[in-house]
Amino acid sequence: MTISCKEALIECLKADSKNYKSQVHSWKDRLKCNLTSTPISEQKHIWAYIKHMRYVEYYSTMKDKNRIYLFPYLYHLKMLRKESHITGFQIEPGTCGKGLTIWHWGSIIVNGGARLGENCTLYPGVLIGQKTQHGGNAIIGSNVFIGSGTKIIGAVKIGDNVTIGQNCVIVKDIEEGQTVVMNHNLRIINRKE
Repeated sequence: MTISCKEALIECLKADSKNYKSQVHSWKDRLKCNLTSTPISEQKHIWAYIKHMRYVEYYSTMKDKNRIYLFPYLYHLKMLRKESHITGFQIEPGTCGKGLTIWHWGSIIVNGGARLGENCTLYPGVLIGQKTQHGGNAIIGSNVFIGSGTKIIGAVKIGDNVTIGQNCVIVKDIEEGQTVVMNHNLRIINRKE
């Protein structure tokens, strides 16, 4: 996704903020939320990561048009790296459509060549990568839920409105509207001692 104008940036941030209401209201609401949040509910760094990622996307296109945008680009890039170290996210700017939701801190890695549609939800432990250095990248549709620990490897296509459960390894295409869960054949062994 390319954010090429201020209106697109505002629209993208508005869509991203729908699940981070406590971080985008007044400073009093933010302060109250940040003081009373628990480790599981604290989202200020997640929102900061997403916000700086969007600004990097915007200023990376603007700095090519006018050199004056180089300084805000470098500032937001520095802040994005800082938030990346705090949250564990390594999401290449320009890979995710608007409405991105991340609920919890933890390792999330998205390859720079991958493309995620609008309104995608990512949980910790997600890896979207390549099989080889010059291999293809995943194309993921809109309204896709990707559960904790899921690995999406290679040039797979995932349709819109797909739900992927926890700890799945995806190496084949998934059609629109499907639900994918890990299937284990549980074998119980009784031992007599």
